[in-house]
Amino acid sequence: MKNFRSLEMKKAYEKGGFRERFAMENGNRSTVFINGHKCYKFTYSKNKEYQDANGALYDTETKLWRN
Repeated sequence: MKNFRSLEMKKAYEKGGFRERFAMENGNRSTVFINGHKCYKFTYSKNKEYQDANGALYDTETKLWRN
């Protein structure tokens, strides 16, 4: 597990499944706004074999992962 410092990131990691945790551990976080909600988008290199998690979104207001 990557060492996340903020409580928000720790909660996101706990709520995530394998797909979301993979994105958090291997990806770069960016902030996007969807329907007025602040979300974190995790993306990583296209060279990684596992691409299902690329672009995973975590909604910081509802505290849920989005599909």
